[in-house]
Amino acid sequence: MVVALASGLVPVAGAATASGAEIHVPGDAATLQLAIARSRPGDTIVLEPGTYPGGNIVPREKHDITIRGVDRNDVVLDGADRRKDGVLVRADGVSILNLSARDFRRNAFYFVDADRYRISYVTAWNVGFYGIYAEDSEHGAIDHDYVSGAADAAYYVGECRPCDAVVANVVGTLSAVGYSGTNASDVVIRDSVWDRNGTGIVLTSYANEALPPQARTTIVRNTITASGRARVPMRTALAGFVGVGIAVAGGNDNVVRSNRVTRSERYGVAVFPTARYVSFNPAIPEPGPPWRPRGNRITRNVVTGSGRADLALAAGSAGRNCFSANTVSTTRPRDLQTRSCAAASGAGDAGVAAVLTRPVRVMVEETLRHRKPPSYESMPSPPRQRSMIG
Repeated sequence: MVVALASGLVPVAGAATASGAEIHVPGDAATLQLAIARSRPGDTIVLEPGTYPGGNIVPREKHDITIRGVDRNDVVLDGADRRKDGVLVRADGVSILNLSARDFRRNAFYFVDADRYRISYVTAWNVGFYGIYAEDSEHGAIDHDYVSGAADAAYYVGECRPCDAVVANVVGTLSAVGYSGTNASDVVIRDSVWDRNGTGIVLTSYANEALPPQARTTIVRNTITASGRARVPMRTALAGFVGVGIAVAGGNDNVVRSNRVTRSERYGVAVFPTARYVSFNPAIPEPGPPWRPRGNRITRNVVTGSGRADLALAAGSAGRNCFSANTVSTTRPRDLQTRSCAAASGAGDAGVAAVLTRPVRVMVEETLRHRKPPSYESMPSPPRQRSMIG
């Protein structure tokens, strides 16, 4: 099996499964964790319909295996709001396909230092942090997934250079953030729906995480709707960016093209520096200066119904940020758009900077105090989703 990723065609987990064994749960192994322990590279673990406890770990030596449910909606990992993670993957070449996870205190699916990963046709809801979380992992395919009710982000790819990841044909909804990418370079986010999240898509550069700054993400043909306009759980340092459809916070050389962004509470698309402090302890500064965005290209988007401005560039941003050929009603500053990217935008707006570049701790505390977000446990279950065929 070959999946087209950001830098070309990269083999991912599942390529060896034609010659590997199938281990059925509970027929051949009583639990998923026992099946993982029994597996060898190239094997497929098949989960029959049922509810399973989660809390599973794929250790590094169990590389190149596939975990697949026979029915996306009827194979469910249930954390019961007690277990931390549905599946924690530390091995390379692992695929997770066609199943669901709910009610975990931290993450539904967590890949850490796990390259050549794939997670497809998966549903996750009502988790304390992330639905699908890929940290320090490269060559990833995240597609045809549905995540709702995540108190941090529905999807996260970060702390990787290059990440060489594609997020495609997914839905992220009713979460604090739809997609979060901290210090993530070389990612494609395309053809997806981000509906009623606190923030739709946010790219961030922070020196307290590995491999800053964020760079070279392409956001194309997405639909981002009603950011900041629904009550959602929030347990995230990015809560201060609520009400922004697409946020580029300190990132460089990103492309935001041909998206439709509607009814954002504050800004449709905003480009701005990151604040100096990311710690909740005001005595601890970020180890380094604020990151100033440069070289970002925001073109051919349709942005409407934003509360403050459809397009915004904050004062303090670096040069060569281009806003061109977008269909909008309001911008800050007023003359933000240019005829072409050969004449990239200059100075940003001081009012936008005053809103979005305050200390993170201050913005988060203000947001939580004002919004009084619900708990992730209280969010609705998602509708049934289409299962994987073949």
